[in-house]
Amino acid sequence: MRVLITGVTGFIGSHLAEKLIKRGHKVYAVLRISPTPAKNIPKGVITIKADLLDFHSLTRAIRISQPEYIFHLAAMTAVRYSYANPFIYAEVNYRGTMNLVHASLKCPVLKRFIYASTMEVYKHTDKALTEKSELYGSTPYGVSKVATDYYVQVAGDCYGLPYTILRCCNTYGRKTEKGYLVEKIVTTMLTEDRLELNGRPDLVRSFMYVDDHVRAYLYCMKKEAENQVFNFAPKKAYSIGEIVETCKELLNWKGEIVYGVKPRPSEAMRLTSDASKAKRILGWEAETSLKEGLRCTIAYWRGKLF
Repeated sequence: MRVLITGVTGFIGSHLAEKLIKRGHKVYAVLRISPTPAKNIPKGVITIKADLLDFHSLTRAIRISQPEYIFHLAAMTAVRYSYANPFIYAEVNYRGTMNLVHASLKCPVLKRFIYASTMEVYKHTDKALTEKSELYGSTPYGVSKVATDYYVQVAGDCYGLPYTILRCCNTYGRKTEKGYLVEKIVTTMLTEDRLELNGRPDLVRSFMYVDDHVRAYLYCMKKEAENQVFNFAPKKAYSIGEIVETCKELLNWKGEIVYGVKPRPSEAMRLTSDASKAKRILGWEAETSLKEGLRCTIAYWRGKLF
C-alpha cells in the first residue's frame, strides 16, 4: 500500500512510520517547510515538503504520493500551551485539517482518511467515556479538536470522504520529550531527589503505552473501521498518585514529591475511556500492562540519560 503520514516526526507518527515500513508499505510523509532540518524520520520514509496551512502544497503532496491511506497525526497537541495560544491551535488543528481533507478528496485511489483525535473532545464525567458520550472540549485544544472531529464526519457525509477517527487516551513511552507526565516522572526520578507535579495525586486517567497506540492505527486500516469513530484505551485506569508510586517502586526512588505546583484550569478529576467498541468491531485491545510499559520507558531513559 502507498500511505501518507502527517506528523511523522512526532511521538506516534515516527513509530507508526517504522511499523508501516516493516509491513512493506511505501510510506510518504508531509514535512513542514522549515530552515531547521527535521529529526526522528525513520529510514525509508519518502518526504514531501508541504504545510497544513497551504492547501496548494498539500494538493501537490497528494498528487505525488497518490496514497491509498492517509494518516493525519500532525497537530498542536500540548494542552497546557493552548490557553495562551488558542488562535494558533484553531488555525493548525481545524483549518489545517480542512485543507488536508479537501486535498485528499482529489485523490482517486484513496481508501481511508485516518484521523488522530483525542479523549479531550469529550465533556468531563465520572463515568468511562464511550463514542456516544457528549462532546464539549473543555480547553482551547479540546475545542479545536471537537470542531475538527465534526468536520471530518461532515466531509464523509457531504463529500464522500472515507474516514476513521481515533480518540486515544493519554499515551506514554516518548523518546525525545520529557515534559509529559510519565516522562517527567521517570526522568526526574532518574536524575533528581525532588519531583514537582502540577496536578493532584487523585486525578484518574487512562494511560496507554506507545506500542498499543500504534497498533490502533494499524487496526483502523481494516474495512470494518470505515466511517467509524473509536476510543482506544486499556481496560484499567490509574490515578496520578498510582503512577508515581509505581515508578518509585521500579526505581527504588526515595525523593520528595510536591503536587499541585501549577494546576491546569478546568482540570478533570477523572478522564477515562471505554474501548469496548474497538475490541468488538476491530479485535483491538491493549496488550501492555502499566508496569511493563513503565519498565520499558525507564529502561529507555536510563540508557539515554546515562
